[in-house]
Amino acid sequence: MANTASTIFEAAEKLGLYVYTKSIDEAEGTVCAVVKTAEGKKMLALCGPKAAAFEGKVEGGLKLCPFTNENAAALMELFPYTKPVSHKGHPFTIGLGDRLGLATPGHVRVVKQYGAFPILAQQSIRELTLTNRTFKDVIASAAFGVFQEGYKDGYGADGDHLKTKDEITYALESGCTMITLDCSEHIDIKAAALSDVEIVQVYAEIPEEVRTHYEKTYLGKELPVIGTLSIAELRRIVVVFWRAVDHAIACYRHIEEKRTADVDFELSIDETLTITTPAEHFVVANELAAVGIIPESVAPHFSGAFEKGIEYAGNLNDFARDFVVHQEIADHFGYKLSVHSGSDKFSVFSTVGRVTKGHVHVKTAGTNWLEAVAVVADRDPELYRRVHKFALENRPEAEKYYHVSTDVSEITNIDLQSDAYLPEYLKLPASRQTLHITYGLLLAEPWFTEPFFKLLNEYEEDYYARLVSHIGKHLKFVTAQAK
Repeated sequence: MANTASTIFEAAEKLGLYVYTKSIDEAEGTVCAVVKTAEGKKMLALCGPKAAAFEGKVEGGLKLCPFTNENAAALMELFPYTKPVSHKGHPFTIGLGDRLGLATPGHVRVVKQYGAFPILAQQSIRELTLTNRTFKDVIASAAFGVFQEGYKDGYGADGDHLKTKDEITYALESGCTMITLDCSEHIDIKAAALSDVEIVQVYAEIPEEVRTHYEKTYLGKELPVIGTLSIAELRRIVVVFWRAVDHAIACYRHIEEKRTADVDFELSIDETLTITTPAEHFVVANELAAVGIIPESVAPHFSGAFEKGIEYAGNLNDFARDFVVHQEIADHFGYKLSVHSGSDKFSVFSTVGRVTKGHVHVKTAGTNWLEAVAVVADRDPELYRRVHKFALENRPEAEKYYHVSTDVSEITNIDLQSDAYLPEYLKLPASRQTLHITYGLLLAEPWFTEPFFKLLNEYEEDYYARLVSHIGKHLKFVTAQAK
């Protein structure tokens, strides 16, 4: 490796380039590294026949290759550790949705400290739409970030909150190794507000063979974890979830048909207006198990509020009691619980770690975007002020995509604050949440994106350090209790 590094440094010196030392690697006689140029980061490829697989500009016998999807595919072929894989067998996994394509080096540094397996490429269709990206774009960014850090312990790619078979196909064909199925459009969320009489009427409209199946399976029996179910309880569960169960089974079979490698299947039943009861969780899981489907993880709707970008809101004792029973159900069927919208929910993570013994999946997403905005507040106050005002003005538009409850009237007038105070806005729930949900609108504004990405390129180590500190808080509380 010493000779390899020397070769890279000599080549980079000729072109006046900065070399990311940890990235230097060699395979099949081809030497590669990530370098920083005046135009941004690129990959330097030299020596060996495999250099021809990369698209780039040849200068002085060296090839400078842009961070494109095609070059990411060539990178994953030459260095397989840069390609996403299944996370089966890893107890503690964390989804780190990187909306900017810049956070992977910071994410890698923090997961190495805590031994978590990272899902570095995690995006929903909504996030892809708001950031004008594709799954291949997201995976390519993760691959280049992994290579930059010389990280060889594996990572995953999650097609998050997918709702249809077409979306699943798109994710799998793009290289995703995890599919999170969002069943919300097949869950009758209005049924929670129906009276028992109304439930009886709706239940009677369900096909007779469906009703017969559920009644035969669950009535008059002592069920594991949850005990017995009354006919009234069962009717309500069936009304709410029977279509979601059928959809989950059909989508799982579609995954099995389309996949070309191991894929981790997560079932999301958390996108509802009501808390998932243990009985609901058990019945849904049991229906899947009856046809041979054991998800890698399941995400119920836990008690309390898991809103975007802010702390957990709710009674922690109620959450703990609720979470323990859901964990017993997960243990019974043999999968992990998944905690969605886990960003900044620090108060619940000790309970999560203790109850699951560190066998859990936690999802974060926008919190790394907020750390990038914090760099702006610290390094370019004028730009931050414009960002802040834009976010406030456009929050009503962003609320079409996200459920939030903070009150913007609690945000102090930024014109009354000094530059030194600006980073404090990233600590206040109302302003933090406002900045969190308006990311897509901001990233569509050229006045913002050009100076923003230039700033993060200049102060990338500041950004990585913030990620290590902030994401580290999430990991610390889970792992401390798991030991």
